[in-house]
Amino acid sequence: MKRLLISILITAGIIVLLFTQISFRDLYILLRSIDPLWAILGSIGYFLAILFRALRFKWLIHSRDIPLSDLFRISVLYHLSLMVLPSKLGELSYPYLLNKISGMSITEGMASLIASRVYDFFIFLMIFLFASIGFQSFFKINLFFIILLSAFLIGLTLLLFFYMSDFLRLFSNFMGRMSQWAGTKNSKHFQWIQRKIHEIAEDFYAIKARRTYFPVAVTSLVSWITIFWMFYAFLRGFGIEISFLKVVFGSTIAVIANVLPISGIGNWGTLEVGWTAGFLMVGLSKEKAIATGFGVHIVAFVVCAMMGFICWVTLNLHRKER
Repeated sequence: MKRLLISILITAGIIVLLFTQISFRDLYILLRSIDPLWAILGSIGYFLAILFRALRFKWLIHSRDIPLSDLFRISVLYHLSLMVLPSKLGELSYPYLLNKISGMSITEGMASLIASRVYDFFIFLMIFLFASIGFQSFFKINLFFIILLSAFLIGLTLLLFFYMSDFLRLFSNFMGRMSQWAGTKNSKHFQWIQRKIHEIAEDFYAIKARRTYFPVAVTSLVSWITIFWMFYAFLRGFGIEISFLKVVFGSTIAVIANVLPISGIGNWGTLEVGWTAGFLMVGLSKEKAIATGFGVHIVAFVVCAMMGFICWVTLNLHRKER
């Protein structure tokens, strides 16, 4: 309860701070004026992004063949959870839903989620590198340093991916030693954690053994492109004339802010702060950057909630048929 209260206070504080720069009327006018055609095009982009992420999970899950329709429902509900659950707890909704809907083990769900996040980080770094080259004038550092830093992070990501199972096994062994040092009461907790981490390591090794690097990388790239398209379409729907490259750069700053370990409610507030910073860099006024950050987030949430409701209804109908 205390953690939830802290998350609410953090999110409310950020939102209140941003609304000292704009009014609710500004946001209401922006949302009311959205072009329906661009809103539909953006919604299609969001649908495709989740579809390709579901397809990516299909390539990552190794123990059985789960229907793409089930993985799509899980992915939609997972993305919706990311927006509403506090303290990044939405990440845990994916292995939970995978277990409840498809009977998959929690550890394999965690392994496929970790693998998908590593791919996301790798693709995102590549996109950010090329976007940064196009907007290097906004950085007070040398272009060579940007390339060097990006190359280092990309190499670190690849190293982490290919040796993830080994790292997890080492951590599992460490937890085993901790269980020996701990008292009788605590040793059971350490042993349980050790077993689960070891199982995740084995699942991650099995994922890597499938060698589905290319299809997973391609689906990750396409999903990010369609997300950027969604941002672009919603901005055009709000009447903002802006190039696709500027949208990519501005929204990458928003995504970076969104992954920071801030214990808010979903990604509300943190995404808007990053969005404002990114789109101030590409030339939007402070008022438009803040208003469009909230506007895009609200429209995306509504679209995801509608898809989530449809997936929940069809999932229950499918269960009854079974």
